[in-house]
Amino acid sequence: MAEKSWLKKIAALRRLLDDVGPIWPAPSTKLSGYAEDGPYHCEDCTFLKRDKEGKPVADESGMGRCNHPVVIADKEVKKDKSLLPIINIEKGCCEFVDQKGHEDGEKEE
Repeated sequence: MAEKSWLKKIAALRRLLDDVGPIWPAPSTKLSGYAEDGPYHCEDCTFLKRDKEGKPVADESGMGRCNHPVVIADKEVKKDKSLLPIINIEKGCCEFVDQKGHEDGEKEE
């Protein structure tokens, strides 16, 4: 469940979208701006669900899961049985991406 501050932000974002229409560029979803064609990707995001070793959790088709409250609330993003957003680890991203830091000397691929 999203913490209270995110619930207020999501409600405000929905009101804004009702008033002004879409704010994220097409083909992004209206609420979270999730798309699979941008320069960033979920692989670098702190909201990507990971295992105890820090590796992305992926299903049999290679798709990951997102823990960001706005993506969870986004009705346009497909969800799994646990209602977690199903995201493309290598090509997907939303407007709320929070890139994880790289270790000293580690280069981004």
